[in-house]
Formats: sequence, structure tokens, C-alpha cells
Amino acid sequence: MTLHKFVSTSLIKAKPGVCAAAALILLAVSSVQFSSAQTQHWNTQAREKSQRLASAALNQLVLSKADEAIPVLTDATRADPTDPLPFMLLGMALNMKGRYQEALDALKQAYALDSKARETYLTVGFSHFLSRRYEQAVGVWSKVLQANPDVVQIYTDIGYAQLRDGKIEEAENSLRECAKRSTYAQAAYRGLTLLHYLNGNFPVARSAAGQAGSAAGKQVPLILAEISFLEGNAQQASKQLSAASRSTSKKGKPTFDMVTIGYLPQHDFHFDPFVKDYFDNASLIEARFVDLPKRESRRASLAKRGKADEAMSEVKTLLSTTPNDPYLLLQSGMIGLANADYANASQDFVKVIGRAPDWQLAKLYLSLSRFREGKIDDAKAALEGFERACPGRQIAPIFAMIKNANATAQTGQTADKKDDLFVLPPGGQPNKGDAGF
Repeated sequence: MTLHKFVSTSLIKAKPGVCAAAALILLAVSSVQFSSAQTQHWNTQAREKSQRLASAALNQLVLSKADEAIPVLTDATRADPTDPLPFMLLGMALNMKGRYQEALDALKQAYALDSKARETYLTVGFSHFLSRRYEQAVGVWSKVLQANPDVVQIYTDIGYAQLRDGKIEEAENSLRECAKRSTYAQAAYRGLTLLHYLNGNFPVARSAAGQAGSAAGKQVPLILAEISFLEGNAQQASKQLSAASRSTSKKGKPTFDMVTIGYLPQHDFHFDPFVKDYFDNASLIEARFVDLPKRESRRASLAKRGKADEAMSEVKTLLSTTPNDPYLLLQSGMIGLANADYANASQDFVKVIGRAPDWQLAKLYLSLSRFREGKIDDAKAALEGFERACPGRQIAPIFAMIKNANATAQTGQTADKKDDLFVLPPGGQPNKGDAGF
């Protein structure tokens, strides 16, 4: 029995988790194994039909309409089973819909027909990344980079996978490699923004954000607003949230360019894989920083507007399959904090610190959630941990209040229902200077 036949048989019989591993093994097999599968002379009429259908589907994918594209691509694979392009596009469309094992099955067919197409390997990596199998994603992308050393945008993909796996130092090295060597570095700078925000290095995060350009999407403006809140500049944060809301409400073609992560310009789906598991929004950010206890009803209103319950339900569903994912745990804690579920938020932040100890942001939020639970000593300990790791950071007045609080302090469990006007707490000026790029 050949290796190709053995792995294909394993894919049919194995459980879903084993299927993914088997598909990865299959994609690593030498292209010589599949030389007999290459079609030397294809039917012109069939290929024209498959290419026409693939082009129509790509137009749908550019508009993020994966549901409409999938049946068209399925028809294209049937029109000409020797054309690898529809199989690759089908793999990406299925990734967009979260159907990762089906995506790997389609990509296996694309590989069998063209074992040298880097986009097939790239898309396999995203199947693993989006299903939170970060080590597998890094393994696939590293092989792509070895075969395509000039496509340095792939360092961005590797860096994001390392970051989501809690590996700050490795992630920064990969992202900076792309930023240093590529003209398509916007997505890498966005990754550096996220990295230094998580690491508590807010000045460098702000500096990187300034170079993210069209890759910034909705995430970077929201991160910048949150940093302003954390630094105590609530007025600036409010302006940034308003600007972010205006920019994300504009209709039209998405601006994220997949060339920045290694795809060809003609295969730009305008799909942003790095924010697929991002659930924060302006209302939830504001809710976390409402001046409690007097504004409790305002916090509740913001949490409802930001669909906190719906976001939490989705995050918990994802955590049911990958319960130790630090990024999902952090988001669960931040949503819980906005939704006044302080005890569970604290538990989430503790798990993040255990899983990704370099994510200093979790310590700052743990301090806030413990304080609102009424656990003053625990809140102080978390804040001290942040300050030891990030000395000299300017942080909001609420944290000075925590530092100076005593164990009998009231922490926000009693709301003044009569005073329902939202008044942002006073704040200082943000840090000055460029610490990074």
C-alpha cells in the first residue's frame, strides 16, 4: 500500500482530530508521490467552466460572502476535477465558515493536483490557526517560508500563531522580521500593536499602531482607545471610540489586503483571519471603565448595547473545545468585567496569567475585577505584579485608588439609579514619545 493510499484511507476512518493530523502528513509528502495525479492535458472546455465558476466565487469571497461562494466552488470542482484552483478557494471559503476539517479535505485535493502552490499550504496553515492548533500552523508556515524565502509576509502569519500561543518573545521576533524586510508589513505592525498591548508596553503598542495602515481594521482603533482608558486619558479614549465607530460603520469593499499575509493579488479574498475570534467593541470597552458605583445603570446599558451576553456565549463555545486558549480566556474575562460578572472575570484573568505569564495586561484587569469583587488585598497584589513587570507606566486614577484602598472599602456593588448620566472619570495625559519603530 502506498503512503498516499494509506493516509487517504486514514482520513476516511479516523476521528476528526486525527483527520487534521493525517491531512497535515499528507501535505508533507514529497510531490513525487503525486506526480501521477498531475494532469498533463486537460479538457479545455471543462477547464474554462471551472475557471469561470472560480472567478465568480472569488468575487463573492471578496465581499465576504462565503455562503454564496461555497456551492459555486463545489460546482467548479465537479466541472473540472483536475483544476486545483477551485479546491484551494473552497478550502479558504470553508475556513471562513469555521468548517476546518472540510477545508483540509478540499486542500488535500488541491495539493494532489499542484504540490508546489504556496497558497494551498498557506490556507492549510490558516485551517490550523483558525481552529486554534497554533503549533501545527507554525509548522506548515515554516515549510512554506523555506520553499518561498522571498515571501517574508509569512513571518506575520507565524508571529500571530506564536502570539496566540502565548509566546511573546518568539512572536515579536517573527513580526519584526517581516516589518524589517517586507514592503507588505502593515499586518505585522498590527500584530506588534496587539503584542505590546498584551505585554503592557503601551507606548510601543501606540507606535506600532501608527504604521498598521489599512491593515488596522477595527481592532487597532479599539485597542488605542482602551490604552487611553488604562492610562487615565478618558477624554481621548472617548474621541477614539467615536472615530472608530465612524470608520467601521462605512459600507463598501473591505480594506484588509491578503497580500500582506502571503497571498497573490488576484486571490485577495479580503478575509481578515486575525480578528475572527475578536469580540470586543466600543460599548464593552466603555462599560469596563464606567465610574462605579454611581453609574451602574449606565454600565448595564452599555453591556446590553455591546451584546455582552451574546459575545460571552460565543467565546464559551470556543473555549469548550480549547479551554486553555489564553486569548479566548482574556476576552472572556474582559467581557465578564463589562457585564459585572467580576468573580468569573477574575478566574479567567488568573488562567491567562498562568497560561501566558508575559501578558501583563491580564494582571491590570485582574486588579480591577478583584477590586470590584471587594477583594482588596488580591486587587493590590495583582496591581503590584503589573507594576513590577512594567515599571514607570502611567495608569488610570482607578488603579491609584486600588493601591490606596483598605479592605473595608466599598467597591461598586451598590448603584445610584437616579444618576444615570455617563461621566467619564478624569485622567492624565498619555505617555509621550516613540519607544519603538
